[in-house]
Amino acid sequence: MELIEYLLSINAKAQAQAELIALAANLDEDPSMHASVGDLFIQAQDYEHALVEYRLSLKLDRHNPAALAGAGRAAFELGRYDLAQRYLEAAVAANPNDAQSAALLKTAELVLKMDPFRRQISVDQRNRIVIEAFAAAGERLKSCAAVGNTQGSASSAVSTPSLADEWTKMKPQITEPGLRRNPDLVEAAMSLVFNIERQANAACGSSTGIDKALLLISKLHEGN
Repeated sequence: MELIEYLLSINAKAQAQAELIALAANLDEDPSMHASVGDLFIQAQDYEHALVEYRLSLKLDRHNPAALAGAGRAAFELGRYDLAQRYLEAAVAANPNDAQSAALLKTAELVLKMDPFRRQISVDQRNRIVIEAFAAAGERLKSCAAVGNTQGSASSAVSTPSLADEWTKMKPQITEPGLRRNPDLVEAAMSLVFNIERQANAACGSSTGIDKALLLISKLHEGN
């Protein structure tokens, strides 16, 4: 444990992960030890192994607030927001003073609420989400002036419209009737929303609230 903590202190995460994996393979059935090793995996940014350790801890002591919080954090970092929500709800119920879990829970709930590409939602619900997301991106443009004139594409051509221009041009079409008439607008609108949120996060500092949720949703669907 001392070696692992030392490796983490000097930012030798890969070595720390290797030592942690070896340690985890030899743990007794001690819920507090599994939770502690989960915490170290979190520090090493190995969230998959962290989640395994927290689950082992909860298998032995299913009401452990620290293990519930840790499992919620690990699932959140892995982008498994449904699972994160369940663990974080339990963590906050077990320890109402856990402000970090409460904040993560709020963000996880927003991600689940604001993702128009998740399965098993109706077309009308998806369209309402797109409209809300598009409006939020417009507000983000207003609050982050550095992004308003940023070019919307990778092209360096002078004629490339700015993100603000793209948003303004698309805005009249982003209505429930407009999206019903042209379902392809969903992809185009969300692509612009994600671009605005990424650029704003880089130019104006970390996003919060709905903007943070949209940024996380964009990462979920990168490459799709």
